[in-house]
Amino acid sequence: MTEYRTEDLAPRRSRPVSRPRRRGSSHQSSSTSRIVLYALATFVVVVIIAVAIDVFASTGRVHPGVTVGGVSIGGKTPTDAVAALKTGLPAKAAVPVKVVSGSTTWSVKDTDVGVSFDYATLLDNAMTVGRSGNFVEAVAARARAWFGGTALPAPATAQPDKLQAKIGDIVSAIDVAPKDAVVKVSTTDVTVKPSATGIAVDRVKLERDLLGAFTADKRTVAVKTAIAQPNISDAAAKAAQAVVERMVSGPVTIAYRSQSWTLTPAELAKMISFRQVEASGNVQTRWILDPFIAAADASKTIVPKIGSALGNPPKNARFATSGGSVHIIASKDGVGPDVEDFAATLGTVLKNPARGRTVQLLTKITAPALTTDQARSMGIRDRISTFTTTYSSGMASRVNNIHVLGSALDGKLVAPGGSFSLNGAVGERTAAKGYQEANAIVKGKLVPQLGGGICQVATTLFNAVFFSGFPVTERINHSFYISHYPPGRDATVSWDGPDLRWKNTTSNWVLVSVSYTSDSITISLYGTDPKYTVSYVTVPFTDNVPFKTVKVNDPTLAVGTQTVVSPGENGGKVIVTRTVKKGSTVVRTDTFTSNYTPVDETINVGTKPVAAKPATPKPAKTP
Repeated sequence: MTEYRTEDLAPRRSRPVSRPRRRGSSHQSSSTSRIVLYALATFVVVVIIAVAIDVFASTGRVHPGVTVGGVSIGGKTPTDAVAALKTGLPAKAAVPVKVVSGSTTWSVKDTDVGVSFDYATLLDNAMTVGRSGNFVEAVAARARAWFGGTALPAPATAQPDKLQAKIGDIVSAIDVAPKDAVVKVSTTDVTVKPSATGIAVDRVKLERDLLGAFTADKRTVAVKTAIAQPNISDAAAKAAQAVVERMVSGPVTIAYRSQSWTLTPAELAKMISFRQVEASGNVQTRWILDPFIAAADASKTIVPKIGSALGNPPKNARFATSGGSVHIIASKDGVGPDVEDFAATLGTVLKNPARGRTVQLLTKITAPALTTDQARSMGIRDRISTFTTTYSSGMASRVNNIHVLGSALDGKLVAPGGSFSLNGAVGERTAAKGYQEANAIVKGKLVPQLGGGICQVATTLFNAVFFSGFPVTERINHSFYISHYPPGRDATVSWDGPDLRWKNTTSNWVLVSVSYTSDSITISLYGTDPKYTVSYVTVPFTDNVPFKTVKVNDPTLAVGTQTVVSPGENGGKVIVTRTVKKGSTVVRTDTFTSNYTPVDETINVGTKPVAAKPATPKPAKTP
């Protein structure tokens, strides 16, 4: 038998009463949800219909409300849109853009930078409005275009050279280069020159802003600058200063076997150079200044100090010529100090006190600058041309100058396709090189001058080049005609004036070979013979100008006596035409025109009175 309590039965009686109330609440919620769903569905349908209508209306056209660089092209076909851009954008770009930095203003025209527009890209950007992204993004973009408008930029493009030139003009007026701290090393002191910051224009931003401004409503571009920091700070320089002071704190011994040499602190100071090294893991100092010994600087000091006590220098291959043939004198390797190893070791020793101050010198084989194999590959095997001129052996200083210049010229090499300059090849004619004073033509007159007579060499070389067929790029005739040179084929040179230049048009090297005697000089060109045939025509003197005779009283000559001091020479013009052929083909035709001024004849006229002869006494008459 089961017992029931009153509290157990009460809930059972209450359940039927509550069910109808819950059923009514649920019905109300369902109705509200259905209304919301109906409204949402209606909205979606309306949106879909609107989008469909919008899509249909803008099919194949730019979406309404789109502008590009301020030019409205919304609703236009691609063809009409491009036409509108081609009209509107150049018109906007024609208004100059102002670039401002402080109180300085530049007015930049579209023609200054060669402004143009990439219309195809601008159209593509416009056509993507409302057509890119997912459905929601596309609808949002179309809505923005309808109700607020979509403004797209139209940055201009420019001709790179014009743009960089204009940007360069602006930047050069603003930029201030920073100055690195510098360590100065003298024979007695090591000092630091402080650094200084600079000003740097943001070129990338300036270019971008300038090109964008040509179609923007705002026509002013503000130049953005920043402080330019030096690579080497004062702290980095002071750290290097401490290292250098340690490096020059005392002498260094160079040791080689049983021999030794001493480098003084002053000599060490001359060898020290600096290099900038990027530091790692240091935020404050990006670069450090590293003192080191450069091999070239070390060589300038130790090679003269050691002299011939160590090894022997290499010998270059040389070309020897004789009788129109050429052969090679073989090169030889040398033995000398290993300067690179010495410089590196010396730098380490000087920086590290624990290493002592002695450096062991090593030797190495030193190769010649021109080896035998290299000489063989230069193609110098034929005599291409040769020419000889003569002179009086009695003029010692003039002969000396011809020989000194000839020796300096002998053995010069001209690279394939290279140009030759006589002044460049032999340098200035100075007394230190052995030149003496001799007569030279200066402003139309013969006067003593250092290096007088060198035009004999220039004339000889010119004729050798003339008959080689090579092009002559510079040649000047003497101011007056010199009869022992071929008419119209002389050449004058001076260090600060005329030069003789020509070009090697072959694909191999050309050797200039010079030989001389006491009364002649011969210059030949050797290489690979281009097989030219050279002919020429010399037009006789034209525009003749007779010389004048100038008489000068000479009190040392008796009255009635005359002496020709310098003969006269008529002036005039000579034209030489050279034709260079290869086979039957004319390679080049050159015309050499020489204008000579007349030279006065100078005659000394005696003015010294002749002493009267004593009268002969008449014999006495005999009675």
